[in-house]
Amino acid sequence: LKVIGNVGPNDLVFVDGSSGGVGMATVELAKAMGAKVIAGVSHMEKGTLPTMAGADKVLAYGRDKESHKQFKAEFKAAAADMGHPHGASLIVDVVNGDLFESLLSCIKPLGKICLVGFVAGQKLIRPGLLLIKEAMVVGSLWGRWARENPVLFRNNMNEMLEYMADGRIEPRADSIFPFDDSIKAFELFEENKARGNTVVDCTSTHSKL
Repeated sequence: LKVIGNVGPNDLVFVDGSSGGVGMATVELAKAMGAKVIAGVSHMEKGTLPTMAGADKVLAYGRDKESHKQFKAEFKAAAADMGHPHGASLIVDVVNGDLFESLLSCIKPLGKICLVGFVAGQKLIRPGLLLIKEAMVVGSLWGRWARENPVLFRNNMNEMLEYMADGRIEPRADSIFPFDDSIKAFELFEENKARGNTVVDCTSTHSKL
């Protein structure tokens, strides 16, 4: 959001996979930075979580081409209503897969798509679409950047701690499992039932570690 997106007050940010741990944290941080946020979920049953995290609008993009087509139309209308008829300044993409080309319809000219994950698999990116949209696609690997920029990393962490202290962000754990039941945590992901952060407690008194 800060290093790649340079997000500021009133920028429009779109976050897909926003009912998961990374997505919800991104929604919260973008709002703390003053941005307007449209959150995306695979279906509206998951919409409560990004709303709790502060999203201004939640849209469902579905998992098929027809749903993606409807999503693009709904995004365009929502962005215009929020004062951004040309699209989002930044898209944080956790999903990738078939959804990616639809996201290109949602980015404004010279906007950025930050790739954070690919829970729906990876698809080839057609360069022509990037040219037409004048869009930039940037991958994000937090670990390398933190190692090479320790002072900036420390400043960013301090800023997030300030956000947490004044209540603008908060840890969100949906499910906590003792270590001996860690397989159940992975099953949540396999069955697409995980919501927010799923935690495995390695300090549990029942752990065999």
